[in-house]
This record gives sequence, C-alpha cells and structure tokens, in this order.
Amino acid sequence: CMLNKERRVRPLMRKRLQGGERVVRERFGVDADTCTGDHSCIRLSGCPSLTLAPNPDPLRREPVTKVINSCVGCGLCGEVAHAAVLCPSFYRASIIANPTPWDRTKSKIRGAVIGWLQRRMDGRLTAA
Repeated sequence: CMLNKERRVRPLMRKRLQGGERVVRERFGVDADTCTGDHSCIRLSGCPSLTLAPNPDPLRREPVTKVINSCVGCGLCGEVAHAAVLCPSFYRASIIANPTPWDRTKSKIRGAVIGWLQRRMDGRLTAA
C-alpha cells in the first residue's frame, strides 16, 4: 500500500532534509486550463486525493479536477488517465529540497529558455 510506504519513507526523508541532503518528492496535479471537466479520472482511479474545484474560467460552468495535498505521489491517477487517453491535463512535478549546484544550473537554464519563448510569443501576439 502506498500509504504504508509513505509512513515508512517520510521519517527517512525528514532525517535527510535535516542532514542537508538532496531530497526529491513527486507531486501530481491537474492543469485547470486543459481539464475538460468530465471527471473520468476520478471515476476510474478512485483516488481519495482527487476532488472537484471551481473552474477558474468564467465561461465554463463544470468544475475541474484538483489534486489535494493528501496526495502521496503514487501516480495511479495519472497512469489511469494517460493509459486510457482520457485527460491531457495531468502533470507530474518533482520538488527538490536542498538542490545541488547542478539542479540550480538546470533550473536557471530552464527559466531562461521558457522566459525567452514566452517573450517571443508575446512579441508575435502584439505584432499581429
């Protein structure tokens, strides 16, 4: 069971954090902009961490799926959604505590590339 694993792993991670070691946690989420609101991910996975949230888009009425903080990172919800080609809105994020210099460098490079692409896209939109 993932919950039992989480109970075993959490104290070890806490100890590593206090020791200054690099710790990576997996978090899953749902992009509210691309969520279709059919809630098949909730119906098929049965995950208690999936819940409904108000839709941030004022033109759409149906609520969107949200992953709450009780998520233990098992990935079942995303696997079910992607395997059944149900939902492109699931994402996985790796949260790194006590990052190494290489992690910081990768983050800076990613931020620079994403910023450049966004500025480029904004420039194209304003020129059009």
